[in-house]
This record gives sequence, C-alpha cells and structure tokens, in this order.
Amino acid sequence: MNITDYYRQNPDCLVEDMDGELLLFNPKSATTLHLNGSSAIVWQLSTGEYSLEEIIIGLQQSYPQQAEQIEVDVLSVMVDFLDKAVLEKVEVAA
Repeated sequence: MNITDYYRQNPDCLVEDMDGELLLFNPKSATTLHLNGSSAIVWQLSTGEYSLEEIIIGLQQSYPQQAEQIEVDVLSVMVDFLDKAVLEKVEVAA
C-alpha cells in the first residue's frame, strides 16, 4: 500500500447505516465489518477521488489535535479494508 494510491469502495459490498455506524458485508468473501465513527468516515471518503494521503491530510486538518494518531489509525483501517476486500485500488492513468 502506497500513501499516494487511490482506493474505492468495492461495489459488491452491501452497506447498512445503523445510526451513524456502518455494517459492511462482502458477499464474495462472506466478510462482515462493523465500522465505528472514524472507520466509517474513512470508508465514506474512499471513493476513488482522493489518494490515501489526501484522506489523511483532510482528516488531520479537521482534527488537528489528533493529527499524529490519525495517520496511524487511517493506515491501520485501510490495511484491514484491503485484507477484507471491501476496498479496491484505483489504477490512475499516468
């Protein structure tokens, strides 16, 4: 995973909003993820329009008091999302 890569939500995933928390189900892998507030925000920002770096910077600007921890948390969440195949890398033309 490279911080300059772009990722988007796997279109096969089913999403259920449960009072601000998200429940994701990937039918291909039969994987279910429960996303709390911060991981739900990362999921919602993973549209393929923003690089991982842009997502981190945007969150750091929104929550400057937690800037250092945000990068660690976002990278951890992204690794989990990729492991569970709920995100996919977007190939960007050079």
